[in-house]
Amino acid sequence: MENYGESAELPRVLVTAVGSLPHLECGAAVELIFRTLAAAPHVPQLSRWDPREQMWIQCTEGLPRFKVDLENLRYWFDTSGEPMQEVERFYHDYLEIVDGGKSEAFAIGPEYGKGLHAFRGRLAEHSGKLPFVKAQITGPLSFALTVQDQNGRPIFYDPVFRDVAVKAMGLKAAWVLELLKPLAENVIIFFDEPCLSAYGSSAYIGVSKADVVESLNEVISMVADRGGVPGIHCCGNTDWGMLMETGTRILNFDAVDYLDSVAIYAKDVREFLTRGGVLAWGAVPNTERIEEESGRDAVTRIRKGITTLEKFGVDPALLRRNMLITPACGCAGLSVEMTEKVYGVLSELDSESVEEMLKG
Repeated sequence: MENYGESAELPRVLVTAVGSLPHLECGAAVELIFRTLAAAPHVPQLSRWDPREQMWIQCTEGLPRFKVDLENLRYWFDTSGEPMQEVERFYHDYLEIVDGGKSEAFAIGPEYGKGLHAFRGRLAEHSGKLPFVKAQITGPLSFALTVQDQNGRPIFYDPVFRDVAVKAMGLKAAWVLELLKPLAENVIIFFDEPCLSAYGSSAYIGVSKADVVESLNEVISMVADRGGVPGIHCCGNTDWGMLMETGTRILNFDAVDYLDSVAIYAKDVREFLTRGGVLAWGAVPNTERIEEESGRDAVTRIRKGITTLEKFGVDPALLRRNMLITPACGCAGLSVEMTEKVYGVLSELDSESVEEMLKG
């Protein structure tokens, strides 16, 4: 597998967050992000304010036969009848974009992306480009395994619409990249894959490793080929080795509850880091535990992880070369006050302070 050059652009430590926030309007959310994560602010998702910001709905504008009932919070693909005319139009737009065209057909409009557009507006106020910004898109596997057809079957199992669902997440990522790239030197885009924590269970019979790797590589390439930095976020336990076989440049894992599970894949971690991959340590709790936490607690978790992986043959210098630090997952389930505590802990973590604490 090719070596990645993007990690050379990353600092020793970069701190950002997963995306979702509990705020009921944009101003306070954007202000919190820019005040505490100045080195790598992220796009906020405000699903408690508007259900169209919810991850299964936000990236669906322009998708053929996608239906949404906001009043009852229902969403599905209608595959009945003769859908091929709409599907063929989708592929026509897709091929034009792959050939270098703009991706406006798959824009996330202001109604579906209030947080995104407010974030971009704040970025535009800066006199020059920021070094890093981070956005997130629904992961193709989680989207296809969660959204169903009109009969209640996950769209992953439909031979036509599964491909539409996967490609659509890549197209949304390409559009977000086009939106933010003029305002930032580096745009990091995580594909959020919560459903992969159930990979291998009876819940997803028929989902093979090849399915996962192929689907992720398709959307990852749409980001990397356009100059973005692609990452994968999974907030539970999963087959980490499988994810490190993809072309992802960054792998974001929950280091609060699943630190030891990553050590099982030490050989894969070593190979991933050697070719320029970067671990994003979800080392700050996104639960009520945050009330008792500090930046030093987060770094202690990371130091423990480095020590554990070193015992399994991973060079600690590779682990320290580049690292991202995030919360374990999003904060939409917290109160605004506890979310501010999470972001306050994140604000304690910069390259100098983290490197000093790692020595302790």
